[in-house]
Amino acid sequence: MVPQDDKGFSLAGERCLLFRNDHSILVTVESPGFDEAREGLRHFAELRQAGGAYHVYQVTDIALWSAAASGLSAGEMIDLLRRYGQHAPPPSLVAHIQQVVGRYGYLRLTGNADALRLVSDDRALLSRLASDLNLTLEPAGIAVPAEQRGSVKARLAEIGYPVVDEAALALSPQVEMELRQGVHLRPYQDAAVARFVRSRLTGGLILLPCGSGKTVIGVATAAQLRARTLVITPSRTIGDQWQQHFLRLTTIDPESVSIYRKGISPAPVTIATYQALTTRNGGGSGLAEVLDHPWGVIIYDEVHSLPADVFRQSASVQSIRRLGLTATLVREDGREREVFSLVGPTVYSAPWRDLERRGWIAPVDCIEVRIERAGRQELTPDRALAAKLKVLKRILRQHPHEQTLIVAHHLKEVAAAGRITGAETITGESSLEERQALYRNFKDGELKCLVLSRVANVGVDLPDASVLIQISGAFGSRQEEAQRVGRVLRPKPGQGRATFYTLVTTGTREVEFAARRQRFLIDQGYRYRVVRSDSL
Repeated sequence: MVPQDDKGFSLAGERCLLFRNDHSILVTVESPGFDEAREGLRHFAELRQAGGAYHVYQVTDIALWSAAASGLSAGEMIDLLRRYGQHAPPPSLVAHIQQVVGRYGYLRLTGNADALRLVSDDRALLSRLASDLNLTLEPAGIAVPAEQRGSVKARLAEIGYPVVDEAALALSPQVEMELRQGVHLRPYQDAAVARFVRSRLTGGLILLPCGSGKTVIGVATAAQLRARTLVITPSRTIGDQWQQHFLRLTTIDPESVSIYRKGISPAPVTIATYQALTTRNGGGSGLAEVLDHPWGVIIYDEVHSLPADVFRQSASVQSIRRLGLTATLVREDGREREVFSLVGPTVYSAPWRDLERRGWIAPVDCIEVRIERAGRQELTPDRALAAKLKVLKRILRQHPHEQTLIVAHHLKEVAAAGRITGAETITGESSLEERQALYRNFKDGELKCLVLSRVANVGVDLPDASVLIQISGAFGSRQEEAQRVGRVLRPKPGQGRATFYTLVTTGTREVEFAARRQRFLIDQGYRYRVVRSDSL
């Protein structure tokens, strides 16, 4: 008979968690319970270290708050630790989870733009917070000026008190728009839309991999709400893709969907770039101009890339429903709390590997290619690049007929890769028309290979790419890794697995950066192989 604990959980070979005093948790990779434990743990802890015999997760406030917002209780989190722990979780960790989760919902923002109140059953806490925030405590709660709605929430999240924003939304006229007949959402897309629309929250995040159809989710959400919609994107190219999706998927009048231009009155569905909304001309702000209009919902595409200017000016959007879309909330600048407090908690996410198993995204092999230094020669940047280019040509010979993207962080690397492969290159200096023409030729199969700079990081719609070779990246950015591997995640009819290569020179900081980036891929369940370049 298989031994069980007092809750009926199986104990045979499953106990794979080791607890440390700093609220970090080690997960034994070779344990039979590893996959289940990791899947449960990732809902309220962040992967900090991967590789070797153990993965290290850190229990974080934001992960705990998002788990609480999704309905996961402190008791359920602690039960998971008890089920898979090699010993009982430390009392300090249990108390920490109970305290942090307990604070979610402890403070609520109620009322409307004319009479916002921060309320709680703890009057003593409200008194102390009113003093700290220099606000007035009234019988109904702390009076919060409308212009401070965002800054107050951000400040309270910073000190460990997340605010559940239940205040009334601004009124907005409805738009004649619905999904066209015959448009069917995938099950997880339908679930994501329903979770956001039915939520009582004023804002929330949906975390799904590139290639899973987050744009479709955004369009379907706007259509279900029938709301005047502002979509903010990282680039004009991505903005054009949003416009095409609204026209293809919904019944909206084409004249009612437009790309934002300064001086032109916004349409019922307006699409703008972050840059356009934060560029100041003549002392005015594009963001302030656009937000004077009565939006029903604001959609932040690639919300993890929200620039600081948008955060500072976010007070004006707090009375508007907000939807953030991204593959990962991880920010290397540590501003996740601002995204959480100013946009909202995670309301829906799905494991990448689960979507892969169901055929919604392509299976991907992640391969880190280690390039050894030649002899005792000084490793100059030119020699390092030359060695990578040799490996690049070797990899390309292994995939002669596959649609391939080559990406690099530095323009010099982009130019060099273009020269040795004969492929077209796209950088930030390429005109919009030139980019669109090259993307179109790649999609049509006229081009088998493209070399791109950081413009490849977000939203490039190249569904037929099945090989991506990363020459270099941005200092170990997990955001960037998620975006780049996303370029090959779209399923390809009749094709097998996609392949993601990253080239790393040994004896340099690239090894450290690669270890940091691979955390994200491993956290999503991918097997990440490290091979020597001479083995290719």
